[in-house]
Amino acid sequence: MNLANCSRCNRVYTAVPGGRDICPYCVKEEDSNYLKIFQYLSTRPAATAQEIAQDTEIDIKEIFRYVRENRLRLVKGDTGLFCDNCGIPIAQGKMCEKCLRILSDEIKTDIDKFKQGKSREPQRKEGLKRDEPPDPKYLKDRRG
Repeated sequence: MNLANCSRCNRVYTAVPGGRDICPYCVKEEDSNYLKIFQYLSTRPAATAQEIAQDTEIDIKEIFRYVRENRLRLVKGDTGLFCDNCGIPIAQGKMCEKCLRILSDEIKTDIDKFKQGKSREPQRKEGLKRDEPPDPKYLKDRRG
């Protein structure tokens, strides 16, 4: 049995490996807040985060957290979120579409390079046998 402290209220609860770091009480409260926001947005879909926070009495930081987790998407551009990479305003997530595309391309390139490097046999210097270690004397002239 793994016991942990809730990251919000500091209550002790039984932690599930790979689960959330909040207790069941806070999970219920979070779900209730999310439902309030969802119902509010069904009646006023173009509301800003500030309006939602004022009318539902839910902390604006929690609203922005839902947006970052892609659980909510605010329509207007005043979400208060900025791309972690380039800093331009974004509607949801952590990065803008352009930076996500660039990151994806870089990851694909790195994966391809890794696969190519794995498929090639490492090159060895001639004259060394497979199990023979290199001569340590070559470092003498380089040490100064």
